[in-house]
Amino acid sequence: MTTQGDGLLAIWSTVAADFETDYLHWLTREHVFERVGISGFLSGTVYRRRDSSPSEFLILYALEHASVMSSDAYRARLDAPTPWTQRVMPQLQQFRRGGGTVQMRAGHAYATGGRLAVARFDTACPALSPDLLDRVAALDRVTQVRLMTVASDATSISTREKSMRSSSSEGAFAGILAIDALDDAARDHAAAALAEALSETRFEYYDPVFIFARPHA
Repeated sequence: MTTQGDGLLAIWSTVAADFETDYLHWLTREHVFERVGISGFLSGTVYRRRDSSPSEFLILYALEHASVMSSDAYRARLDAPTPWTQRVMPQLQQFRRGGGTVQMRAGHAYATGGRLAVARFDTACPALSPDLLDRVAALDRVTQVRLMTVASDATSISTREKSMRSSSSEGAFAGILAIDALDDAARDHAAAALAEALSETRFEYYDPVFIFARPHA
């Protein structure tokens, strides 16, 4: 197992059907590129939750480290939203946002798969053993498993962008456990193995929609 000191930012939103195209165009023609252009942002991946209606989307931003969320460059963007962003923010429902440090990672670091399973922990992350994550990451067609704990101070900073959303609450949570796999069967099997080991842990399933990584210099 590898332990990384890197950062991860997770953002959930539910959008109405008649707004979905504009939302996806905003993400894939402006917003993700803007975010990954900020120093310390490495990549952005947009996922759609399986069988959600209206559609629920998850964005995962890979960060060099958790402190990027409180950097001057990121805060400057949050306080100067583009006109398109200003139009989108009030439309986002069931918004949740939290970022922090990937405390544990097993499998191939930074490798993604065609399927994602995520368990979100509202109050506290479970105690995980390196051996458990190693065993799950070694299952057939699983690429990696990672646990991120939220840095609440950096996540809760007040910004102009936050004030535009319909709810003043960010839907705070303590962390996430994410599984990347190559197909549905592998994802389901890995999620079942972790759910059995961690009582009352429920995974939700996502499919990738869009990926953008910072080009190498």
